[in-house]
Amino acid sequence: MSTQPLLLVIGGIGIFLLGMTLMTDGLRTLAGDSLRKALSRFTGGRISSFLSGAGITAVIQSSGTTTFATIGFVSAGLISFEQSIGVILGANVGTTSTSWIVTYLGFKLKIGIISYPAVAIGALLKLLGDHRKAALGIILAGFGMIFLGIDLLQEGMHAFSDSFNFSAYAYDSFSGKMALVVAGIIMTILMQSSSAAMTATLAALNAGTIEFPQAALLAIGQNIGTTFVSALGAIGATIPAKRTALAHILFNIFVGNGVLIFLPFFLNLSLYFSKLVGQGEHIVALSAFHTIFNLAGCIFVLPITRQFAHLIIKILPEHDINLARNLDSSVLMVPEVALEAVRRTLIEITGYIIESLAAIFSKGLDMKEFSTRLDTADRALGRTQSFLRNLRSFNNSPLLHERHTNVIHSIEHLHRLIGACREESNIASLIKNEELDNIARLLINNAESIHAWLSGTGSADMKFRAEKTSQAIAEIRKSTRKEILEKTSAGYFDTEEAFQLIEKVRMLDRIAFHIWRAILHLEDINTPLSPHAINASFDGNDAT
Repeated sequence: MSTQPLLLVIGGIGIFLLGMTLMTDGLRTLAGDSLRKALSRFTGGRISSFLSGAGITAVIQSSGTTTFATIGFVSAGLISFEQSIGVILGANVGTTSTSWIVTYLGFKLKIGIISYPAVAIGALLKLLGDHRKAALGIILAGFGMIFLGIDLLQEGMHAFSDSFNFSAYAYDSFSGKMALVVAGIIMTILMQSSSAAMTATLAALNAGTIEFPQAALLAIGQNIGTTFVSALGAIGATIPAKRTALAHILFNIFVGNGVLIFLPFFLNLSLYFSKLVGQGEHIVALSAFHTIFNLAGCIFVLPITRQFAHLIIKILPEHDINLARNLDSSVLMVPEVALEAVRRTLIEITGYIIESLAAIFSKGLDMKEFSTRLDTADRALGRTQSFLRNLRSFNNSPLLHERHTNVIHSIEHLHRLIGACREESNIASLIKNEELDNIARLLINNAESIHAWLSGTGSADMKFRAEKTSQAIAEIRKSTRKEILEKTSAGYFDTEEAFQLIEKVRMLDRIAFHIWRAILHLEDINTPLSPHAINASFDGNDAT
């Protein structure tokens, strides 16, 4: 046998993969923040999470992208782990849409003839169009290349049908079944795409190279093999990311084993469906098989999503405080999501510092524990800065640039806040001074309220109360400074004692100011930056 059929198959798979990659990248670029908003908006209960996962995967034609994005969104705190399970289940069903598209458009309608103009028009849009038109061009070129690849696959598989005998892989023996399942897993791992592996299987089935039961067993293996993407995404990732990946892996293995046990039932049901819709061809039956067994697994697992989530959490518990757990490298590919992950991280760091201050003033912490907490917050800020350094592309978006600037402002103020809190001698003496302790408690109570509002659990009017509090403490500092200096002149304080008191009030002012400003920039990150009436609370260049 000549090497031409093999080259056609390899070339067809390569062009198909390139087309899928281009189309997915183009769709992802167009989706951008819409993808984040869609997942956030539609991932409420288990059913809506499932439907959003299925819908998004059907649109972007990549369960790997949906899974990878979901892992990142869980890490970023945009959706809960339990919601992510629904999305993953939906993605498994959504990815079966590729089988139907390939079956009807590629094999039955044979639209490969329009692939050439599609690639040409797409290339022109990419070269000559603006950002949005360029993304549309990439999608169109990718779409055309998908069907060029399918045409090459069909041609190569027809040649293979006369040269290879697959009867050695008997689907009625245990060893034959396992060999075919393993072959399906390897196909997906090598191609890094279950869609490409399924398309190759459909082409082989359509050419008569393999029989329907053999193709079905390959599909089971391909469904399991797609979890390799999840496993890769979880390497070195955060605990939430690892949990989502593990949920995907366990679900697909569970479904694969279940289908193997009831294989005759699923094969007969798929053949019955293909005849019911008036087609009868085995490629339609294989597409139906792919959809039916994934849907059956979802129907079984969806009602017990909560219990499934608890099982995963028990397998992968999270013991230590990790303020930077939302910063997963997988979200860097979507700048909108990455910045939201940073925003949520900074909100949590701010809350952690506020809680620590509240605990020290209520004597729930000693100075050593307080210092340890500040170290934890400082390390999280360092991790956040490292994460931001890897965030480069903003697609020429002024709004994203502005959000990025706001984040940097917030990080600066949090660093200064930690620096102010490290003045341990002043913190300790504040607790002993009743008047200063009352000012500190006023600050902390209002800071806790504004943090609750920012986290979505407090009242919106708290934002204005926090502004007034910061301004009030600034006025207290000014009036107290004048009063202390006058009393020192009158002999009530010696100079050293007076300067110490002024510095303590000044420290409270700095803490109030940096909490307010850090939170203000975090609140602004979702909208274009607007001017704020700020009473610069103390001297120097801190009023930024």
